[in-house]
Amino acid sequence: MAIDVESIVIDALLDLVEVQGIPLERVTVKRILERSGVSRQTFYNHFLDKNDLICQVYEQRMVSAFNDADRSFAYRDELVAALRRMHEHGEFMRQACRMTGQNNLCDHMLDRARNFDLAWHESLVGGDLPDGLRLATNYHVSASVQITIAWILAGFVESEESLADLVSQMRSVGMGGYFGDAQVSTNPYA
Repeated sequence: MAIDVESIVIDALLDLVEVQGIPLERVTVKRILERSGVSRQTFYNHFLDKNDLICQVYEQRMVSAFNDADRSFAYRDELVAALRRMHEHGEFMRQACRMTGQNNLCDHMLDRARNFDLAWHESLVGGDLPDGLRLATNYHVSASVQITIAWILAGFVESEESLADLVSQMRSVGMGGYFGDAQVSTNPYA
């Protein structure tokens, strides 16, 4: 049986922040290595640095359902599930979203959502996106990520369902016509 080093390191980071209460900015790679039992070389075989690890926590624990852009899925339901996981790891997410600099989580969230949505929309239209739909996708990705970050930083004041409804409705209204123009049978956000 193979050892899942990434999960071991992710668990160690989450434990340090969420259980032991160490501020994320003060968590060092050395401390992560001590907690996980992983060697420095093994850590760097899997992660570029601590910020890359933070982004991988987001990838693997929060938004893993948004990995396959070629499949049909219920956007709103998957978004609710991802928001719930973010809320479950609320202290980690709040601290991670406050961090700035190279390789930060907020920039990663935006890049990741943009890449996923563009690929997903291309799969829905069966090829390159018309200019209007590409522009609308980029606009709505930016808005959706900024709303999500604000929700996290404000302390999750709305329910996951309410936020997912808002984002889905915003996208349905803002992009619905573009999907019709691209001859997609249904608006994926409706």
